[in-house]
Amino acid sequence: MSATPPVTVGIPVHDGERYLPAALAALVDQDFGDFAAVVADNASTDATEEIARELAARDPRFTYVRHNTNLGGARNCNWLLEHARTPLFAWAYHDDVRDPAWLRRSVEVLDDAGAGAVCAVPRVALVDADGREVGEHQDGDLDLASGPAHRRLDEVLGRVVGQVQFGLMRTAVVRAAGGVTASTAGEMVLPASLALRGRLELVPERGLLRIRSHDERHGGTRATEAAWVDPHRRRAAFPYSRSTLLLLRAVEAAPLGRAERARCAATVLRRWTLPGWRTIAGDVVRLPQDLGLVRAPRREAA
Repeated sequence: MSATPPVTVGIPVHDGERYLPAALAALVDQDFGDFAAVVADNASTDATEEIARELAARDPRFTYVRHNTNLGGARNCNWLLEHARTPLFAWAYHDDVRDPAWLRRSVEVLDDAGAGAVCAVPRVALVDADGREVGEHQDGDLDLASGPAHRRLDEVLGRVVGQVQFGLMRTAVVRAAGGVTASTAGEMVLPASLALRGRLELVPERGLLRIRSHDERHGGTRATEAAWVDPHRRRAAFPYSRSTLLLLRAVEAAPLGRAERARCAATVLRRWTLPGWRTIAGDVVRLPQDLGLVRAPRREAA
């Protein structure tokens, strides 16, 4: 590692002992080795600390930081972003695995694309709890770099390209975009905010990022998503309906001219709000549950 590496990889984790070793080993094996990696431990109660400290003791690229209390996943992610001191930044979640070529190819793609490119977006393979491939995103034909902001936004929202948040980003731009939104409605806000600020370049190789699907992963239910965002607040009224407001705020905050801002706002309504009317209706139906006034119905065993 050079004295001033170009990349920081931030690893947010809470009670990640089962999958963290594989995620860290994948970073150790990157064929672009000039990076700093920070494990930010959200007050884990398992062996996460021992796993991360052991690696930091033998590999100077890795640093371990422990929070005394659980900040919530979003705030932990943003803590990592705030403390990065390199021009490029990426989050690497503790239960996902990166191909050895991920970082090298991402750096190459950003370098080749120039300053107008703000993120190198990996293609995604899906794996199960044991690492066996079970599917992939249909992402080989994504066009996230063409045209003005509203066209990039159309692609991100229309195809729900949430994997943007797993890419290699220009640190200054992702900070300006606001980092990870601390809301159950915020999953697509950062991808949209980055698309509003510059080109998103797809790294063409398949499966450089392997996202793991498992029972403990956050976001499987409304409750687990809320708990990941804020462990002290496990319910939120209208959690997904608020996404339109958050996206419109992102449009307002982006450095756009008046006419392009209007086109981007219209894109949010056309590509996100109207197709998601069932989600909004579902928020209304589930409001008593979200407020804790009634119990959620029990699922029958499959």
